[in-house]
Amino acid sequence: CRCLQVTSPCIRHGSSAACKSVAEQVQAELSLCQRPSQDVQVPCQLLILDRSVDMAATLVHEYTYEAVAYDLLDGGILDIDRNLVSLKGPPARELLLTEADVLWEELKHMHLEGVQRVVDGNIEELRHQNARQQDAAGMTTGDLLDMLRRSPEQRDTMDRLFLHMTLITEIFQKLQEQRLTSGLGLLEQDIACGVDKSGKDVKDTNLQGALRMAFTEMETVLSSETRLRLLMLYFACMANISEVVRTRLIEMAKLEPEDQEVLMAMLRTKLMEVPESQRHRHGSGCVHRVAKEQAARFKRNANAAERFELSRFEPRLKELIEQLTQDRLNNEDFATLGGSDVIDNSLRVTGAMGCAPPGAPTLPVADTWSFSGWQPGSHEKAEAGSHESTSSATQRVVVFVIGGITHSELRVASEVMQGLPRGTEILVGGTALLTPRRLIRALKPQGVRLDSDAHSDPADLT
Repeated sequence: CRCLQVTSPCIRHGSSAACKSVAEQVQAELSLCQRPSQDVQVPCQLLILDRSVDMAATLVHEYTYEAVAYDLLDGGILDIDRNLVSLKGPPARELLLTEADVLWEELKHMHLEGVQRVVDGNIEELRHQNARQQDAAGMTTGDLLDMLRRSPEQRDTMDRLFLHMTLITEIFQKLQEQRLTSGLGLLEQDIACGVDKSGKDVKDTNLQGALRMAFTEMETVLSSETRLRLLMLYFACMANISEVVRTRLIEMAKLEPEDQEVLMAMLRTKLMEVPESQRHRHGSGCVHRVAKEQAARFKRNANAAERFELSRFEPRLKELIEQLTQDRLNNEDFATLGGSDVIDNSLRVTGAMGCAPPGAPTLPVADTWSFSGWQPGSHEKAEAGSHESTSSATQRVVVFVIGGITHSELRVASEVMQGLPRGTEILVGGTALLTPRRLIRALKPQGVRLDSDAHSDPADLT
């Protein structure tokens, strides 16, 4: 917030003690900062959540390009900590996935099938452009790219096309290996959404039966990690699971010992438990935890003609950001710090009014780390530069997730922002950038972590 020159945002937080504690600490720190004039400060809302708000988003397979690549190719050709792709030769080389790659920026939030069509279209266009120079029409795609790569002016473009073609090929191979395109993907979506591909509610007994069938009929096909993810997803999405059912499913999954430890560690975090304040909503029987508005969204997705069957699920963060920007966010579950009411038209006025307690001390603090002084020249020019840097934004929403955020949540935040008035910024961050494998690694006992995990970013699931 200080980096954005926001010292009095309207702070809202989840119902957990961790969320409230962090919100209070942020407010206390910001209250010590010198407040810029109201014509400089951009109206801002800060929403602090923890990972229990949507554990399914950390476990279900996502089929947009960036998310599926960082999920399935982690530990293979993709080093997700360095954003580095290793390509086989000759010559063998390493390429970065970076914002400088125009094609990556265009495709990363697109569904994988659409990505393949775009890349195939670009390659076909190159084939036609070079058909007159050589018999490109009869060449394989690999030979065509190799030929064009020898041309200095084409080398970078060809390397990038070859990079994405390789990633797509590897992803589809992984999807087939893990049976995600032949039934398992649909089961995941049913568990995560609580509705089937026809938009009908799924009974808990049907989900349990489908899990048992998957564990028995595909026992030799599914890896222990895949079975672990299915179990964790089911336990995260269902409320009031009896101990008998839980034990039976764990026994049928036949997890490897280290994966069994991961599951037990996840259960000990209590992130899969329904918060005390929400238990009255789920009754006493085993039911899906999906919220009413979220279930309605999943049903619309299931019935949308242009929607892929394996893309019914959407992270809850999308719904929460939309509700926050429309002044519809439930104040019981996401209280405003200090007990004040939700402010009408919050995006336009909260930055000016703030939610800090009246009379909070305002002490000048030396800013030695923000970007306000980056512009060369005099102090006056630097200050002017800092004002100009914030002038393009008219309102901001900042969401911080204790425990980490996922690539799918970054995607939906971008989608929501595109539908908001110009000048509205949505900034999403957290204590870590999570992938399913990073989540599992974080829960492994220290002694059984893989060597490749040694330099991985920690996944904090506080």
